[in-house]
Amino acid sequence: MPKPEIEFGTVMPYVTTTTPSLITQILSSDPGTGDQTVLLTHAPAREWGDPVCQHDYWEEAYIIEGRLYDKTLRQWFPAGSYCCRPPGMLHGPYLADGTTGVKEICYLRYARKEDRL
Repeated sequence: MPKPEIEFGTVMPYVTTTTPSLITQILSSDPGTGDQTVLLTHAPAREWGDPVCQHDYWEEAYIIEGRLYDKTLRQWFPAGSYCCRPPGMLHGPYLADGTTGVKEICYLRYARKEDRL
């Protein structure tokens, strides 16, 4: 079943996972492909991706609020920053702003099943 048709509404009915440093809200998902649209809220000073991040899916991320620091690139990325990463691309590790944290929306897209065979 593909990602469902969803009209504007609250995200409360969707899957939400909360830890002390990260809130993950799955806004939409396709169980057949694994594709997801996810809202991530990183607490101030949260660090992740050590020593490096790498995925087997396409990842697009857009920073909505706050900012994050890419430790490898030694660069801050503020709200409005966007990335598009192919499967296997090395990136990170990251640090969320110590005061504001960072909120980002991510789209995760796996290769079509016939392409993975």
